[in-house]
Amino acid sequence: MVASFDGPTHEGALDEFRRLDLEHQAKAPARVRQRVAGRAREVLQTNPKEAEIVVAQAERPRSRLPIRSIFERAPHLLPALRPCWVMSPLLAAEMIPPAVVFDAVVFDEASQITPAEAVASIARARQVVVAGDGRQLPPTIFFAKTVADEVEGDADEEMVSARDSESILDLFAGGLLGVADLTWHYRSMDERLIAFSNRELYGGRLSTFPAVTPEPAISHVVVPFRPLDTQGTRSNPDEVDRVVDLVLEHAERRRHLSLGVITMGQSHERNIESELRRRLADRPSPSLDAFFAGDRMEPFFVKSLERSQGDERDAVIVSVGYHKAPDGRLPARFGPLLHDGGERRLNVAVTRARRSLVLVTSFEAADMDPARFTAPGVALLRQYLEFAAAPVVSERPDIQRPSSALVAQICTRLENAGVPTRAAYGMSGYTIDVAAAHPDDPERMVLAIELDGDNYRSAGTVRERDRLRPQMLESLGWAVHRIWSADWLADPRRETHRAVNAWVDAVMKADEKGRSVGAAGSS
Repeated sequence: MVASFDGPTHEGALDEFRRLDLEHQAKAPARVRQRVAGRAREVLQTNPKEAEIVVAQAERPRSRLPIRSIFERAPHLLPALRPCWVMSPLLAAEMIPPAVVFDAVVFDEASQITPAEAVASIARARQVVVAGDGRQLPPTIFFAKTVADEVEGDADEEMVSARDSESILDLFAGGLLGVADLTWHYRSMDERLIAFSNRELYGGRLSTFPAVTPEPAISHVVVPFRPLDTQGTRSNPDEVDRVVDLVLEHAERRRHLSLGVITMGQSHERNIESELRRRLADRPSPSLDAFFAGDRMEPFFVKSLERSQGDERDAVIVSVGYHKAPDGRLPARFGPLLHDGGERRLNVAVTRARRSLVLVTSFEAADMDPARFTAPGVALLRQYLEFAAAPVVSERPDIQRPSSALVAQICTRLENAGVPTRAAYGMSGYTIDVAAAHPDDPERMVLAIELDGDNYRSAGTVRERDRLRPQMLESLGWAVHRIWSADWLADPRRETHRAVNAWVDAVMKADEKGRSVGAAGSS
């Protein structure tokens, strides 16, 4: 079988598979609608009285019965007409009678749902699917403080404290049923945005994809220290000003990209919003008004980290707000990061960006004594400050060498042909076997050369390895070229020539794209 292998023939079969797979997916909605319509017709014929009730309610311009009452009177027809319902667990208990049972109930963001909230929905399900991330925000109960904050005698300006509760995700992951890890990370268009969390919180299990651009995805803005009497608050006015500067600069120069601001505390959130409103009032502009309008597909927001889970934007500004005392000492005032699960909160804040993240602080990692700042969330913040100051290209030094004799041989031949290469390029468990760089910029990648070795075999399905992975890389700006090991062993000179030609084409396309982007930016 290996002796008869022919790369071009196999590629033709894969092209046919990709075409049919995309066609199958494209036709799926029509198939679903057809089956729903057929089921609805059956129920209409067997439950004519329910049909009369639903039609009568639909024709009424006002004063319709509550949904729960309609469910009770048409328990067969209503689910047949609308087989998929989206609502919160508490709303499900209110709107859906216990007698109505769904084939499946799916809990999304399950790390934030308590068992008490979920039990009514579970009672209405034949099957339960619980989806969530145990390293993100747990259910949090807020309650008023009655005593001063115990940390260095600082009064809690928010006048609330928090206690984390068990979630439905914790309950199900505790061994009630099987657990499947979904390890592909889609949000970040540059894996450097998720690399820190992948290393520190997910044990490197996430599969991420490298970006082609050498420009930093993460930057750290440090607000210079000056003595300020902020009376124990956790919002540095200089940091507020700097964040608003960055927001307005984005709105003027990068308005095509959505933006969000995440803060570590509610008072800092309010101060940024207030200063932004004041500045906008002083400089009326139709273009700025359009950027900050609430009817955008992804409107601008300023949110404390407790409210930001589930949000994502092209660009995110994370503003810590906590700052030094007038004497230059950094107090241990870190609000929600001090609580149990503080590391989860920080993880949420720093993983909301798709393209770029700017971290704004009034101090640096060197200002945080590891022996003094020991709470897990605060310790993780210190580590993230170090990372943001110099986000490295790879967190996997063990794979920064050719992973096989075949990879080493390919790299050697391509280098001899003038193609700058890097083996096992990437920061996660999935790496590009051989990455080829632009001849004028060795940090700018243009071509991903994929082999049929360990990475190829590690994919769970044909769809993943032969369509989704190349599709994901191409969406990030890579050109993709495949070398089959049987073809290489049969004729390495021919395969080297093919790879060099693919690299030349990739360089030309990258240059054309760069010129078009530059022309658009200057116009």
